[in-house]
Amino acid sequence: MDGVLIDSEPVMFKASVKAFKEFGIDALPSDFLPYIGMDEVHFFGNVSMKYGYPYDEKIKDRAYDIYTEMIGHENAVMPNVYETVSKLKERGYKVSVASGAADIKVEANIRALGLPEDIFDYIITGSNVTKNKPDPDIFMKAAEGMGLNYEECLVVEDSISGIKASKGCGMVCVGITSSLDEEKLLAAGADLTANDLIFLLNLLK
Repeated sequence: MDGVLIDSEPVMFKASVKAFKEFGIDALPSDFLPYIGMDEVHFFGNVSMKYGYPYDEKIKDRAYDIYTEMIGHENAVMPNVYETVSKLKERGYKVSVASGAADIKVEANIRALGLPEDIFDYIITGSNVTKNKPDPDIFMKAAEGMGLNYEECLVVEDSISGIKASKGCGMVCVGITSSLDEEKLLAAGADLTANDLIFLLNLLK
């Protein structure tokens, strides 16, 4: 979802910096960049430790509160999302969201998208798995939730951890260049790359 359907990372960075500031930590947006696609312990915890503070879930909770207030006003929906998802559904494809983020963030993102939640055949978040990306568990459960074999699935990802998770269970992966360049995505294991989600309409007839 993040970086694929909605350009949420810059908003999450800003919300996180504000939350950290409230707890007396002067973090930078760039501090969070290496942890895109990872779970909250890595995303918030590694930045906390960089500044000499232990991970505190109160910072995470505050960051998500700020994020949910911001995301609906940021015009952050990625280009051609509605057209791509709608046409894939018309063509008979199953479409699932498998996000490493917590429920609260995914729910806020879905509201911001303006898409009906039931357009997705299955939704799974980081709150529903014990091992998050780069472990493949979240994609394996998404496939099972759609009633598909892993090799029948195509994953669209913008993060290194997400690409590694998809390849860990043998899925084809398209890397979207919203967060990282083509070279980094291919080096992480993406099978091919694209600048825009609408690429899928040419790939999946």
